[in-house]
Amino acid sequence: MKQLYAVVLAAGEGKRMHSRMPKVLHSLCGKPMLGYITESAAELTKRILVVVGHGASQVQAAMGDKWHYVLQKEQLGTGHAVMQALKELPQEGTLLVLCGDTPLLEAGYLSHLLDHQDQRAAVVLTAILPDPEGYGRIIRTPGGLVERVVEEKDASEEEKRICEINTGTYSFNLKLLREYLPALTTDNVQNEYYLTDVIALMGKDGHKVGACLIEDYRVGLGINDRLQLAEAEALIRKRINTRLMLNGVTLVDPDSVYIDYDVQVGTDTVIKSNCVIEKGSVIGSECSVGPAVHISRSVLKDGIVLEHSVIEDSVIESGVLLDAFTVVRSKKVN
Repeated sequence: MKQLYAVVLAAGEGKRMHSRMPKVLHSLCGKPMLGYITESAAELTKRILVVVGHGASQVQAAMGDKWHYVLQKEQLGTGHAVMQALKELPQEGTLLVLCGDTPLLEAGYLSHLLDHQDQRAAVVLTAILPDPEGYGRIIRTPGGLVERVVEEKDASEEEKRICEINTGTYSFNLKLLREYLPALTTDNVQNEYYLTDVIALMGKDGHKVGACLIEDYRVGLGINDRLQLAEAEALIRKRINTRLMLNGVTLVDPDSVYIDYDVQVGTDTVIKSNCVIEKGSVIGSECSVGPAVHISRSVLKDGIVLEHSVIEDSVIESGVLLDAFTVVRSKKVN
């Protein structure tokens, strides 16, 4: 494959979140949603641009200097956002275009999308939704290629009945993308530069645009409100808990245990019901944690027995048996 680059679109306000915080900074299991997709992309390429706009300084401060940022001063659509990033990209290569609000898209899904690139001008990551209302619909050619993507507000009644939708994730032949982006117009209901219009322009000129259909539609969808935020967090929690159990940790009631993304737990530790273990925490082997324990930014070494307690910013040494209903803050307990 040609040299791979990625652009992550993170300039939107996210009005449906009803928040002063930029949408992409809302947390799932202790990590901003933007952090999930950037780290997934980083498993495939180190050449990543993050397009920021609304709350740009907040986003950059939260995400740090690991990423290269491009400012979209005016939010004039996805096509306009990619135009800003092109100034920082080479003439040729393969470009992933990702949305900053898709934390469930792990690197494996992106790699699968790239497997479909081959000699195509572009590939669109698509999904079949039970209720596609609000999403851009995929219009295919008789041969199964993507002819165009029509946005909900611009779709006819017949097109609205199509259940295959555009997730907003793409791979592009960068050279061809450079050729077609300047042809975009704002002649649509939202008066924006739609990146999806590039698909139709490429197809009209005989370039092949493919589709990569994702099996679990939930993985490809962006987060637009707090209900979707909670649904995505539940899926990420399940991934975290599954990984821990497969690596030798017993979760007595996984649905009642809330563990953040970076928590480390040793083998043969048992975590009982109604526990919350927040980011920055490390739990050793052969511990018994719970029920009803809240651990935050703390280290529990091997063999700790703990129930109905709160531990914050502390270190509990090996073999300590704490009384139930203990609160420990900013201490080292021997």
